[in-house]
Amino acid sequence: MMKHVNAGIIGLGRAGQMHLRNLMTIPEINIIQVADVFIDKISDKLNDLGVTNQTTDYHEILNNPDIDTVFVFTSTDTHEQIVTDAANAGKNIFCEKPLSMSHDEEASLDVLRAVKKNNVKLQIGFNRRMDPQFRTIFENVREGKIGTPQMVKITSRDPDLLPHDLIQRIGGLLQDFTMHDFDMARYMMGSNISEVYAKGGTLIDPTLKDIDDVDTLALVLQFENGAFGVIDNSRRAVYGYDQRVEVFGSEGMLKAENVNNSTVELYNDKREELKKPLPMFQKRYKEAYTEEMKAFVDSILNDTPLVAQGSDVIMAQRVANAAKKSLDTGLPQKVDTTFSLDETKTNA
Repeated sequence: MMKHVNAGIIGLGRAGQMHLRNLMTIPEINIIQVADVFIDKISDKLNDLGVTNQTTDYHEILNNPDIDTVFVFTSTDTHEQIVTDAANAGKNIFCEKPLSMSHDEEASLDVLRAVKKNNVKLQIGFNRRMDPQFRTIFENVREGKIGTPQMVKITSRDPDLLPHDLIQRIGGLLQDFTMHDFDMARYMMGSNISEVYAKGGTLIDPTLKDIDDVDTLALVLQFENGAFGVIDNSRRAVYGYDQRVEVFGSEGMLKAENVNNSTVELYNDKREELKKPLPMFQKRYKEAYTEEMKAFVDSILNDTPLVAQGSDVIMAQRVANAAKKSLDTGLPQKVDTTFSLDETKTNA
């Protein structure tokens, strides 16, 4: 008989609805109940999907004894409270990154202390670790195919700007967008980031200065093992969702280019013609989103290792905070590479 996780879903905005559809394709997941503060606006759509047990109050999910696992897809500014509440309710948790918008690390560490205290699993949504192309690079690096990794280069450019009110709920470019790249760089190199130097500005939307954000970033990383990294970000690439990774080593190089709708290339005496990259993250990382959920379910049912856990998000948040300080000061910033949970400080 197939084992299942009985799940509740909290947060059904743009990303949450995408995740819901992906979760519904995984046989081991039994969706018991969903919650969103604006559930009335999407109730008919959910009914069409067969998801009829709906609520505006996520505490109903946490108090439901039939639910053992929750998926948190709410805005970043709610993660800290919801994940803590879920841990204290004894639920396993999948949560998008980061855990907290606070620059005080203790807020995130308190969340992880609650997770540890209640002996539940927490997987962080660093979905790019499960992208087939990036995963292949990771595995080849670990197998020594390019010798000792010396440099990682990451390009991440969104297709268009986000509304200011959304940015303020999910974090600025560094906290929301670049955090994926910090995690990917650390993941690829197998080493913590020990220093970051960031330069950024508002080359696209000068009004982002009003909310203390930027739209264009260039970052240089140094890793604990002495290797280096380069990241470039933009909030608007007019040609699509630009996602590329390259790892250079002592015996070669591995590279993943953009994913396009077609691999057909046209060449003639007048021009070259290639398909543009996929337009949005939902399509580009569709398989990665599903695979990270499958891995989480496997960890719950079979106790396999989590794809990305609490310490991973702490390391990425530290780099994001250091990069923000670098932007503000114009100077490189060191990053603490140690991690521990001091149980004596728990507020959970």
